[in-house]
Amino acid sequence: MINLLKTISKTALFKASFFAALFCLAACNLGPDPDADGARFNRRFHYYYVQDCRFDSFGAYDCGPIHSLSPSMTVGLRIDSDGLASLNLDGDRYYYLESEYTEDYDSDYGPFFGFTQNDDDLTIYKSGEVMAYWDNANGLVTYYFYEIYD
Repeated sequence: MINLLKTISKTALFKASFFAALFCLAACNLGPDPDADGARFNRRFHYYYVQDCRFDSFGAYDCGPIHSLSPSMTVGLRIDSDGLASLNLDGDRYYYLESEYTEDYDSDYGPFFGFTQNDDDLTIYKSGEVMAYWDNANGLVTYYFYEIYD
C-alpha cells in the first residue's frame, strides 16, 4: 500500500511539473520570430510569352511579334513587412532595401513594384499578368506576358 502511495505521488508530481513547464512556455509566447513576421506581398509568377519593343519618353513603339517562351520564366517576389524585398528571376536572387525599389500604379496594368539596377529597370505588376524589363541605355523594353489577349 505504501508503494502504491509513493507511485501515485510521483505521478502526480510529474504531471504537476509537466503542466507547470507547459504553462511557463505558453506564457513566454514562443510564437514566430517577430523579425520574420510575414510578408506584405509574396507571389510567384510564370510568364509564357515575350515581346521586344523600342521606347522613348512617350512609351513603347515599334514592337516585334510576340514569341512563346520555352521553358517559361518564373519570377518570385516577396516584400517583407519591414520593407525588405527578395526577388528571384529564374533562379537568380536579388535583395533590395525599401529605399531601393518603388511601389506605384500604372493606368494600363495597375499597381506594380519597380526595381532599378545600373541602367536597367524591372517593372513587376502585382496582378502577375505582365513584367517589363527596361534597357535604358539602348532604349529597349522587353515585355513578359502570362497570357495573350485578343
